[in-house]
Amino acid sequence: FIIPIVFKDDIKASIDKALAESVNADVVWDTEDFGISLFKNFPNATATLNNFGIINKAPFEGQILFAVQHFEVEVDIFSLLGDQIKIKGIQLDNPEIFIKVLEDGTANYDIAVADESAPVETEADTAATEFNIGIDHWQITNGHVVYDDQSLPFKMELKNLQHAGSGDFTQDIFDLTTKTSADSVTVIFDGTEYVTDKHIEIDAILAISDEYGKYTFKENNVKINDFNMSFDGYLALLEDGSMDMDINYGTKENTFKSLLSLVPGIYTADFKDIETEGTLAFNGSVKGKYDSLTMPAFGVALKVNDAMFKYPDLPTAIKNINMDLLVDNQDGVIENTIVNLKQFHMDFGQNPVDAKLLIKNLRNYDMDAEMKGKLNLGELNSMFPMEGMSMKGIFNIDLKASGVYDSVRQVIPAIDANMSMSDGYIKTSEFPYALESLSFSSQITDPTGKMSDFKAVVKDFSMIMDGEPFSANLVLENLDNYKWDLAAKGGIDLEKITKVFPIEGMTLAGKINADIKTAGNMADLEAEKYQNLPTSGTVSVSNFKYTDAELPYDVTISNAMASFDPKQMTLSDYKGTVGKSDMTMNGAISNYIGYLFGENQTLKGTMNFSSNLLDLNEFMTEEEEPAAPTVGEEESYGVVQVPENIDFMLKSDIKKVLIMDMEITNATGNIIVKDGIANLNNLNFNLLEGAFVVNGSYNAREIDKPAYNFNMDIKDLSIQKSFKTFELVRNFAPIAEKVNGKVSTNFKVNGLLDQEMMPNLITTNGGGLLQVAQATVDNSKIVNGIMSLASLDKVDQVKIKDVLMSVKIEDGKLKVEPFDVSLGGYKTTIGGATALDGSISYNLKMDIPAGKLGTQFNNLIASYGGGNNSGSTIPLSIGLGGTYDNPQPKLLMGDQKAQAKEAVKEKAKEEIKDAATDLLKDVKDEKAKEVIGDLLGGDKKDTTKTESTDLQKKVEEEAKDKIKDLFKKKKKGGN
Repeated sequence: FIIPIVFKDDIKASIDKALAESVNADVVWDTEDFGISLFKNFPNATATLNNFGIINKAPFEGQILFAVQHFEVEVDIFSLLGDQIKIKGIQLDNPEIFIKVLEDGTANYDIAVADESAPVETEADTAATEFNIGIDHWQITNGHVVYDDQSLPFKMELKNLQHAGSGDFTQDIFDLTTKTSADSVTVIFDGTEYVTDKHIEIDAILAISDEYGKYTFKENNVKINDFNMSFDGYLALLEDGSMDMDINYGTKENTFKSLLSLVPGIYTADFKDIETEGTLAFNGSVKGKYDSLTMPAFGVALKVNDAMFKYPDLPTAIKNINMDLLVDNQDGVIENTIVNLKQFHMDFGQNPVDAKLLIKNLRNYDMDAEMKGKLNLGELNSMFPMEGMSMKGIFNIDLKASGVYDSVRQVIPAIDANMSMSDGYIKTSEFPYALESLSFSSQITDPTGKMSDFKAVVKDFSMIMDGEPFSANLVLENLDNYKWDLAAKGGIDLEKITKVFPIEGMTLAGKINADIKTAGNMADLEAEKYQNLPTSGTVSVSNFKYTDAELPYDVTISNAMASFDPKQMTLSDYKGTVGKSDMTMNGAISNYIGYLFGENQTLKGTMNFSSNLLDLNEFMTEEEEPAAPTVGEEESYGVVQVPENIDFMLKSDIKKVLIMDMEITNATGNIIVKDGIANLNNLNFNLLEGAFVVNGSYNAREIDKPAYNFNMDIKDLSIQKSFKTFELVRNFAPIAEKVNGKVSTNFKVNGLLDQEMMPNLITTNGGGLLQVAQATVDNSKIVNGIMSLASLDKVDQVKIKDVLMSVKIEDGKLKVEPFDVSLGGYKTTIGGATALDGSISYNLKMDIPAGKLGTQFNNLIASYGGGNNSGSTIPLSIGLGGTYDNPQPKLLMGDQKAQAKEAVKEKAKEEIKDAATDLLKDVKDEKAKEVIGDLLGGDKKDTTKTESTDLQKKVEEEAKDKIKDLFKKKKKGGN
């Protein structure tokens, strides 16, 4: 016995390894809590283990299966050397046992790891594997056991369980002797609590035979609270997994007081002081086979004769209690169960109660029932105290019912019932406010049992809940075609209601006052004949507040008033907030009844809406936890879908609107919602220093393809702010980042939005005229690259004035028609396109003095015979490629050669004209001067009427000769 001490760590490691390989659970124990002793129960060996536990893994992860504070086993040490192990005793102190079975049969106690390498099982040789265990006794103290089997469904819980037993399991036939008690037993089957917190004591001897397969009741006594009963018969486990049973049970005592102890709320410390009289007879049986498809036959009989009971501190007794109840099932088929309450009578003081009930089966519930009585709820509450409940008032009932219930044939029992309440009061511990002054008078009749002949009338219903009065009258007829006539008036304090009926994660506050009248029938409602449903009344709301853990904002209504009739509901004086947004509304809504109760009905209306602040960002859903947006990125929002069954016009006047990262001010206009499309009609607002007038539509009927189509008239929009705000501008006009000024436009644009409500730019199309009255372009790579290419001085700022350009967006490009602008003081014509991938393709023509172009370009002109051209203006052609961030300007050489030739030609023309002008001074003949002037492009005069053709030809020839002489001289001079 020294070995477990010396090698305890090695032993624990080996055991833990073996457990990990064979058990799918976490086994918690420590060698310090393990011990073996020869002296405690000498000559027997005693093994002890403290603080032992088994914790489940998935699908029951983290749940305790078994835990025990102290576990002890006493073994006959010499029996370990023989064929029979003799266990003298087993003891469990403070065990916690939790058995759980899921609906699919998965059990938390099934923790053995399957051995896939194990050989195929063969029939065992029982003669060679006999193994016997003898147990003298076992004991459980202070146990807590929960068995929760959702596959049945059945749940049982035992608290403070004390159990002791003994039996010789080495024998084929032996007696199992047990003694059990539990302070609290609760049994729930199929959602119904059959036993609630009952004290139980069981002393039983069971004869076990048939290889532990049959259990026969011998001496036994079961005590539930103060109610004693015993069992006789047997229960056998069959090879097919079913059970066969033949059990009778009944009471050994015949006092009414023992039965009274089973009534909830009565079995308390004062139970012994209750005065009782009367006799009791109780017996029952269960006989037959039980499995998943079969139930045994069963029966219960209960009789109470001339009973009474009285609390010592109450002036009156409940007396003349007589009851005769039989529940009988002859074949185990539940539908064939008979419930027969032949008699029930008791006197509550001076108020008698009588009842009878016969239910012939549980198939169509063929019944015959009567109940008549007058109950003083205050006396009832005193005689049958129910924990946490207080009642007062006089309740009267007179009921008769007879017949069957058959939903297929639309048949119910014929009924004639009258009920009334006066001066009622109900208060429960779960209900923080009492229902006071509760009164009503009601009648339920159906003389034929046909659902169409059913009628329920509730008259003068009234109550007060914490100072708030409520009253109503109701007539409900014809369960085939519900017909109603309801009038209700009163106030509701929502905060008090949510304390009575709390809703997790949600709070409500405020008061609602209503005065409503409605009548009609279900046929008209389903046929959408709403004109046949007279409904009218008023509803007012004040100091309303709604908070929900699922919403990032609160909803409040300081006050609102609604009145309605069958055609429309009129809203007046609505003032409230949603999050940061304030709202004032009034208007009318029609077809609200059809919208609420019908299918494919459209809600129509017009509403006037005004607000000082409307923060739309609070209403947009974020699909997932977004990372912080980087520079130039917007936060992600979900697609806003417009309901298709709304036909609505919203006339708006909003001082400030926040949407995404934009601030819109002074928004007025109409938003028309119809067929799932929101149309904007003359929506005026200010944004980014500009004034907008927008007409168009937003269409999200295809939630994965939300579309927009807008016509925008914009005045004086900040170009730089539009770059920071609009993705469209950043992608198609990145130069706007460097432009300081304002633009006006009449622009049409359409396309699709993505799931974050951002434009899907590849789908964008549009166009319009852009007008820039005055602006500057600062420190632009593009401008400086162009100036450097043309050997012009660097320009830090380009001034733009009175520029008008025509642009269009198509095929993923912004296309710009040629327009004129001044770059560094030089007239420049620009045209081209910017693509979504960032590439640019523009052509520029700049009118630049030749002297500014440098020697390379002037030599090019000279090569075409132009000589020195420094004083002329040359149109320079430049191609601009690359990307906006990395522009690549270059001279278009083919154009430049043509322009050089044109420059020489123009220069020659100018020089010829100058020389000819000088020659004119030497010509004496006025007619010749006139002709030469005409050739040089001077003012022409009509001389055909006064001069001869021969003279004209003569002068022309003379002029030609002189011009030829002029070019000969210039050629010799070289200049």
